[in-house]
Amino acid sequence: MWCCLAPAHLRIAYAGPVDGFLGWWDGVELWLTGLGFVAQTAVVMPVVLALAYGTALLLDGALGNGIRLLRRARHQDRDSE
Repeated sequence: MWCCLAPAHLRIAYAGPVDGFLGWWDGVELWLTGLGFVAQTAVVMPVVLALAYGTALLLDGALGNGIRLLRRARHQDRDSE
């Protein structure tokens, strides 16, 4: 629905790269679904595990920094009293 509301120059500018990516993605999906279950697992698991590990690292860093900032703010509040 929103694509009809977008200006014409935006639709033309994004048509090539998006269509290229979607065509590539469709090819990967077709190739992957044509493999057997064990081969699918061997291909997908390293990618999923790497993404999960990267997400865990980012969340750990963000939460650790957030906790550090909260502790620093609390200590400053106690010092000012």
